[in-house]
Amino acid sequence: MIEDQAKRRTVAGGAALAVTAAMLAGCGQAATPSAPGPSAERLARVVQLAAERAAISDRVAAAKFGTGKPVTDPEREAVVVADARAQADRAGVDPDWVTRVVSDQIAASTQVQNDLLRQWDEHLGSGPSERPDLAEIRPEITRISTELVTALKGAEPVRTQEDCPSALAAAVRQQAGELDPLHAAALDRALRSVCSAPTG
Repeated sequence: MIEDQAKRRTVAGGAALAVTAAMLAGCGQAATPSAPGPSAERLARVVQLAAERAAISDRVAAAKFGTGKPVTDPEREAVVVADARAQADRAGVDPDWVTRVVSDQIAASTQVQNDLLRQWDEHLGSGPSERPDLAEIRPEITRISTELVTALKGAEPVRTQEDCPSALAAAVRQQAGELDPLHAAALDRALRSVCSAPTG
């Protein structure tokens, strides 16, 4: 089953997670393994949703495997970003920031899909045993994007603070569990713009 394959991939070596945490901490410093502080707590839901989005990418890849469908869908992606931006406007969250973060989520998903499809093509018999329906997966992706805007509203006071990178790393350790290298790299990509100052 696809769920079992995803579980085996996402519940793997903790070394990959440690690398991701160190990268998020910035400046080559690994965060200390302490209890999460207030900033990390504000970022926890953002990390949870990013990890969930990366995991769902396995099913999206399985839906496309062997069909010849392109990984990227610019029209669909534009709709997801536009909806998130509109929701950010309504919620009073910086829409440019939300756009960057949601775009990073999409880029991370594309990264997972490309990596998995390449692996399945290169190793015959390693592909998924069933093909999910994209129409059933997309509402889940929409739900994550919607909840992400709410989570970013809660995290917005932290984004420009000096401790944001280390707090984000702490939230990754607390919320994401142990990830294999593929999904650790995707989570790193998905969270790239979380700790960023407003533009302009």
